[in-house]
Amino acid sequence: MGLEQLLRPFTPLYSGAVRTRAAAYRRGLLPRVRLPRPVISVGNLSFGGTGKTPTVVALVRDLARRGRRPAVLTRGYGRKGSEPLFLLGPDVLAPAERAGDEPLEMASRLPGVPIVVDTDRVRGGRRAIDAGADVLVLDDGFQHLRLERDLDLLLIDAGDPWAGGHLPPRGRLREPLAAMARASAILVTKLGQNLEILETIAATVHRHAPGLPVLGARLQPSRLVGPDGRLPLDSLRGRAVVVFAGVGRPGAFEELLKDLGAEIAAARWFEDHHRFTGREIKRLSRLAARHGAVAVTTAKDAVKLPPGCPAWVLEVEMAPLDGSWDALWAVAPGIAP
Repeated sequence: MGLEQLLRPFTPLYSGAVRTRAAAYRRGLLPRVRLPRPVISVGNLSFGGTGKTPTVVALVRDLARRGRRPAVLTRGYGRKGSEPLFLLGPDVLAPAERAGDEPLEMASRLPGVPIVVDTDRVRGGRRAIDAGADVLVLDDGFQHLRLERDLDLLLIDAGDPWAGGHLPPRGRLREPLAAMARASAILVTKLGQNLEILETIAATVHRHAPGLPVLGARLQPSRLVGPDGRLPLDSLRGRAVVVFAGVGRPGAFEELLKDLGAEIAAARWFEDHHRFTGREIKRLSRLAARHGAVAVTTAKDAVKLPPGCPAWVLEVEMAPLDGSWDALWAVAPGIAP
């Protein structure tokens, strides 16, 4: 008997606990807090890989273009220590071990935007408001039910929409699909050229949450950075690369490199939030040299690389299918002018 079969009897217990907690918040048995500024939650139903950070970056940039003063609230998953941190700008001194890789990535890509790292998102939100924020973006917030939100955006990965269709240990769902009914809107991320999957996913969504808006978005490259600075995106065309990353679903990143014309000489994938050792970086460098290639990784992984690492970094952003976030902001009028 395998480990999954041994653990399978615990799935109903996990499901029951999740449902009970959600019901307690829904019925007011557990208190919720309303902050004096609009709150936008970006989250998912599965464990990792839906593109939350690129979506948060895109939404924050769009809010700033519209004249808002956004801040990001995040718990800093996987970091060592629990002290609250306030990150502002790309030159923050906190290492990834203290801040978490995703908060550091957001700080580097969103200069001037407060990134508040705190497991107590209510406390973090108040600190952001004190710093001048007039709208709060709650990273990985779908299961954080304590904080009231004005817009609850639920992400679904087009390449793996239902995460095995079960809660652990049989699948990777954090909650049953019926929990989609709590969302204000669905964003299907990482869409390719075939948009039939969007209709298929929407049909499943509407079985659980009739009438819920279902929007679509694609990952798109936004910037390529080498050891000596920014590079044109077409620098990858025809170039042999060794791609490596520790992200939830790395295949989408590899496909993006191929779309840019890169020739994949080798790929090395690590667990999500992996912290790279000096030995691993040396092995990757030797592998790249053996293939006459350049090593390429994600912005999330770049903040954990040692100084002087020669890897190129491809930054990505989530882009709505119609090129505008207007359809999303229309779900909660008043957030974005």
